[in-house]
Amino acid sequence: MGKLAMLAGLVMVRLPENVLKRIYGERETYRGQTIDAKALALGRLANTVRIPGHLPSVQESRQQSEHTATMFDRKGPKLARVENFNIDGAIDGVSGPIGVRLYSDTVDTNSLQPALVFLHGGGFVQGSLESHDAVCAKLAKWSGGIVVAVDYRLAPEYPFPQGIEDAKQVFLWLVENGVALGIDPERLGVGGDSAGACFAAVVSAELARQKNAPKFQALIYPVTDGHLNSESVNDLADAYILPKERMTWYLDLYRGDFSDFDDPKFSPLFTEDFATLPKTYVLTAGFDPLCDDGTAYVEKLSKAGVPVTHRHFPGQIHAFINLTSVIPQGTQALKEIAQWLQDNW
Repeated sequence: MGKLAMLAGLVMVRLPENVLKRIYGERETYRGQTIDAKALALGRLANTVRIPGHLPSVQESRQQSEHTATMFDRKGPKLARVENFNIDGAIDGVSGPIGVRLYSDTVDTNSLQPALVFLHGGGFVQGSLESHDAVCAKLAKWSGGIVVAVDYRLAPEYPFPQGIEDAKQVFLWLVENGVALGIDPERLGVGGDSAGACFAAVVSAELARQKNAPKFQALIYPVTDGHLNSESVNDLADAYILPKERMTWYLDLYRGDFSDFDDPKFSPLFTEDFATLPKTYVLTAGFDPLCDDGTAYVEKLSKAGVPVTHRHFPGQIHAFINLTSVIPQGTQALKEIAQWLQDNW
């Protein structure tokens, strides 16, 4: 029965949206929002794969994440330049290279370009340069700037705050060395999705008062509150893609023995001075448990007088920018982010 349900789900996600709307009839609602028909099909398919009450091993979860990106994300556009390199990752006694991938649609390194340091999502324990390769290629192509993806070290092997320190080290390295790569350090910002957006917000806050601070941040359904106790987290405890049980598992692996969830380094919603943060783009999704995390962060930015653009997709689920071959709004979202970047470099 499980295999049959999975096969049926695979057929459903490939059906046109208008057909799905007729099949589903009345769809799920939350806060007056109706779930997108394509997102619903993908979410139900995901539920056929997961066993209720069962959590995978870390390795299984990582394999599932990579497989999902391969199956359901449209490939990125061809670019004039894609380069892989490493930088030294020796931080507080933890040594080893940090992998980096640069995306640009020009081979000219003499004319300096603006750049986004992109930190992938994956619950702090999964995700990679490969899982977000298409996302980064699209952002580079459509924005006309450079995207630098960071293969930061993952929990539980490298728990909090190692991933953040990797991200910050790469950013600071690019400030000092980016010119040789064609990057304008005066137009360098940070961004990411989910856990990666959390890291980006922390990097922005920790460097905010320095001359080499990020000039902008683009946060896609960010994790901002480690308490995991917002209204949307609790209301959507059984959410597609990111149920609360899975979120708690991710966070426990990430935090290790750390337990101060009010620490701004762990929960950027509690950043001490929002007024020091750069102009910001925040994307939220109506059927994503992290919706309130993003909205609360936007509210604090607005109250502090920081220019902020909040784009809400009412019918969408978590991770939809990585599911563009079945959820067209994922492509729409990335094009809008690329336009914001182009307007705000």
